[in-house]
Amino acid sequence: GDDQAARLEAEIQALRAENARLRDLLGLDDPARREPTTPWKATLFTNTESMARPTMLVDRHSSPEEKVALFRSLFAGREDVYALRWENQRTGKSGWGPAVRGGWANTRRPDREYLPYTDDVIERHLGGEIHAGLYPLQHGDCCRVLACDFDDAGWVLDSLAYLDAAHASGVPAALERSRSGDGGHVWIFFDGNVPAASARRIGVHLLREAMTMRAELDLVSYDRLFPAQDFMPRGSFGNLIALPLQGECRKGGTTVYIDPATLEPFED
Repeated sequence: GDDQAARLEAEIQALRAENARLRDLLGLDDPARREPTTPWKATLFTNTESMARPTMLVDRHSSPEEKVALFRSLFAGREDVYALRWENQRTGKSGWGPAVRGGWANTRRPDREYLPYTDDVIERHLGGEIHAGLYPLQHGDCCRVLACDFDDAGWVLDSLAYLDAAHASGVPAALERSRSGDGGHVWIFFDGNVPAASARRIGVHLLREAMTMRAELDLVSYDRLFPAQDFMPRGSFGNLIALPLQGECRKGGTTVYIDPATLEPFED
């Protein structure tokens, strides 16, 4: 209703003000920064011709089925389970947990049935009906994505340093503004399964390179890597990460991918 629209507008205005503050802090609007430089983009795949799936042919005008297929090809993890965000309107508490058949009331039942990560789940997530999360650590202790989480103060400078380190190392990466608006996830996508331990070593290497390249930064906002484990913990699915591009959050300018040169969301 009107209250929700007003709340979303207030959140958008707050994010725009924060973007302006950060742009000023980084000197992005300084005329000297507008001189021609060697540009680079967050490219998901460097050799699309060798890939079977037509990832780069999907844009905002594509069909919902094509968008869901692209999303699922990128954000690959456990397919036998996914996470759901819950929120108690009465207490204001919120959290995440595996989706189970029959809803939250069945979460602790010994015979609970976990729901699979399907196209329908992705469609509902992108449409804003649910907020889904991915368990990136797969059977066989492998993964297809690596995400580095930066939270709270300093997240912009730290995530940009990490992006620069990835670029310098020839590793394509993309920056998402997280759900809260006060953090970021830098995503790296693999075109096949890799050992989680190897993927995490790449992440650690890039963190070290970022600290070397930006000696004045201590990466204090760094929180963790996803997957958060090299091997599947006993009795657990490993850590979950919230999926990006959630329908309702996008309206407020969060869970979207942002251009590192402007800190504004990409148009497509």
